Amino acid sequence: MYKDIVFLDGIDDDYRQSVINFVEEWESLPVYRSQAGYSPIFRISTSGSTGAPKTFEFSREQVEASAKYTGQFFDFKKGDSILLSLSPNFVAGKLMLVRAMLHEMKIVVAPLNSNPLKDINFFLESIKLAAFVPYQINEILKDEHSKKIYQTIENVIIGGAEISPTLELKISHLTNKNYSTFAMTETLTHFALRPVDGKTNFYTCLPGINIHEDARGCMVVEPNKILSQELITNDIIEKIDDTKFRWKGRFDHVINSGAIKIFPETEEKLIGHLFDEKRFYLSSKKNDALGEELVLVIEDFLWNKKNQEEILIEIEKIAPKYHGPKSILFFDKFDETKNGKIIRQKFP
Repeated sequence: MYKDIVFLDGIDDDYRQSVINFVEEWESLPVYRSQAGYSPIFRISTSGSTGAPKTFEFSREQVEASAKYTGQFFDFKKGDSILLSLSPNFVAGKLMLVRAMLHEMKIVVAPLNSNPLKDINFFLESIKLAAFVPYQINEILKDEHSKKIYQTIENVIIGGAEISPTLELKISHLTNKNYSTFAMTETLTHFALRPVDGKTNFYTCLPGINIHEDARGCMVVEPNKILSQELITNDIIEKIDDTKFRWKGRFDHVINSGAIKIFPETEEKLIGHLFDEKRFYLSSKKNDALGEELVLVIEDFLWNKKNQEEILIEIEKIAPKYHGPKSILFFDKFDETKNGKIIRQKFP
């Protein structure tokens, strides 16, 4: 079995065994198959946040291509170290292990919990790359010791859920390099990254991946070693060049209010600081005159009339003209996908 693995204190038996099982499974797979090609080794299902869940199959060759693209971006070298703090039972954890094995890197396995760095005093070696979900980073940054350890990690990729504007601001002040991932199931985790530095608002594709726009203004990912044919997405972008883009929102989320197109995700970034860590999103309901009327949806108990009016006024000051919500809807708890993404609704 792959020898260069270090298990830190606090690793439970099930987690340890899941790491060992995947490493052994990966090493036992033949590199070459018959003339029929590589047989599928990964079956991954979409979250269902943008439609009915689908299952995709990937070959060893495609998995290695994804790992190599990330390795080129971060300039992995033999002997570098990678930190695992995600379950290898899911694709993000599996890919971290494959990246390490493919590039002959040391695998440092941290505890699988909300703050994997809490009981770590220092790393014996420099960590080249780690991956966390936003919730973990939120917990890490609440603790000064963990925050200090976190900043010794050279590069951190952040995915699995949206980074809130409040968390993004906190991350932008850190001394290490942090990246928001742009990922799809079809592309085997991320295919583009954006520095979370308070300055950069565009994503850069990994080496080997190019994009263009279709007639709707949506991104099309061109064929590469992961994709055998072009991938037409519903993600509206502002293309900078063949490898760089600004994300504006989902085509299926666009709100047409009085002939004005509103991209909810773009507006949410503008006003996110007004809500601290409270979850919200912008949606619409039918309006006879406008077609659609913008509404603010908040995960909370019903606010009094005065507080509702105050937040709508504050949004009006920040949002572009005619881009302010007209009313607010409250839900005690948002509907979510299995991996915690909010399921957005439109209202009658």
